[in-house]
Amino acid sequence: MKKNLTTSLFSALFVLLYLQGAAQPSPTSYPSRQLLLRDEGLSKLNYIDLAHPEKNYFIAVPAGRDLQLVGQGRVMIGTGKGYEERDIKTGNKVAELTTFDGTIAARRLRNGHILLVGLNWQGKKGIVLLELDQNQAVQRTINYPDFTYVRLVRETVDGNFLITSNDQVFEGKPDGTIVWQARLTKQDKAQHAWQAQRLGNGSTLVSGGYSANFQRFDKKGVWVDSISGPPIVNPHFFAGFQVLKNGNWVVANWQGHGPEHGASGTQILEYTPAGKLVWSWKQDPKQQSSIQGVLVLDGLDLNRPHVEDAQGRLVPN
Repeated sequence: MKKNLTTSLFSALFVLLYLQGAAQPSPTSYPSRQLLLRDEGLSKLNYIDLAHPEKNYFIAVPAGRDLQLVGQGRVMIGTGKGYEERDIKTGNKVAELTTFDGTIAARRLRNGHILLVGLNWQGKKGIVLLELDQNQAVQRTINYPDFTYVRLVRETVDGNFLITSNDQVFEGKPDGTIVWQARLTKQDKAQHAWQAQRLGNGSTLVSGGYSANFQRFDKKGVWVDSISGPPIVNPHFFAGFQVLKNGNWVVANWQGHGPEHGASGTQILEYTPAGKLVWSWKQDPKQQSSIQGVLVLDGLDLNRPHVEDAQGRLVPN
């Protein structure tokens, strides 16, 4: 009896320690990692160097969506009037466009032009994409009139656009036709799906917004699986994400509008494609509130503009 009791206690202790280890991945796996973060709650751009925190900054920027490496040591952020370019190391503003009021997001295309995203905009109904050349002149207006919501856009390797629209994600051609579409799994409230990225096997990865998960869809638009958790990180709203060179996915786990969310959840999460949380970063509640976008800079040439390749990973353009 005593032996059985000892064995049972040991087994219980082992399970407890295992679960604790699984729920709390080590934050020291990447001690030198460098991050660019967009804090929507405080409307700030953050640079975080885990090895050299003296280089960190937290700089106020206009409200808006998305962030992208555009070369010359700059990051581009979408604003409500167009975009800004900021020096990555200092956060200083080095360029801006402020003449397109109603912009929702901005993205640099493979041809070097800028794509602005709007809704019921520029005299058109539904989702509107404006392509601007280097002189900020409109070269194309692309319209998807049958959609009533839009978040972010990603250009595919063949020149189409992956667009998130609440509980839907679709691939549109520049002529306005839809060639692929999927619907997120049903939730109790509007998902506000954030970002979509085509992966190497032809599947499409979507950060599901208020679904608080990643959702994966096959080439026919059929739901494959979802990835989230564990509860200890308080999954709330999966927003901007990046596919790393090792194939893992790093996502911003946004926690809510406004300045009082810095102590809520763990807001930067890294998953394997199999769904295992292998790394996380806990924000500083004195400096951050609710992180909406993330870029992991390790191993990237900041002097080169970056786009996503056929595997969904950031590569120099």
